[in-house]
Amino acid sequence: MDAETFAGLIARAGDKAFNFAYRLAGNEPDARDLVQEAFTRALEHAGSYDATRPFDSWLLRILHNVFLDAMRRHSHSRTLSLDAPAPATDSAWADLLPEDEPSPPDQLVRRESVDLVQKALARLPPLYRAAVTLCDIEGLPYDEIAQVMEVPVGTVRSRIHQGRLLLRRAYEELERSGGRLS
Repeated sequence: MDAETFAGLIARAGDKAFNFAYRLAGNEPDARDLVQEAFTRALEHAGSYDATRPFDSWLLRILHNVFLDAMRRHSHSRTLSLDAPAPATDSAWADLLPEDEPSPPDQLVRRESVDLVQKALARLPPLYRAAVTLCDIEGLPYDEIAQVMEVPVGTVRSRIHQGRLLLRRAYEELERSGGRLS
């Protein structure tokens, strides 16, 4: 594969890679670092890419592996702020979501709900967080998630099911505690 073709594939997959990285990392700076490292590794291993398979899945698998490597290296030495502002602005994530001009009380409830979902997602173990993010946020089919995570489809189904249960419990716990982490 020539450099120009590879650059075009990277450019088309960039937004999806960043969104996945952000959901895994929980903040913009770490997501950017993950994406940069994944692109570097993809470039280093471009010769191993099988053009008969989706490029996005291959790149997301590399990104997932980079994330897992980073989690292993920094598991106890680093904390992430769950109250960090949304990327590229000083506003909350809820302010960036398109809405049909709900009333101010409805806006407040929605903003709190979005914040709780992100906090609950951040509480999931990395393997469940990745599976739920790829399925429910990125909309990938199970077979592509299996390729990204390098596990059988049955394991993907199990992780998504268990991840959704854990996400629901974490959300409900956060809701009961008023959004405070315990």
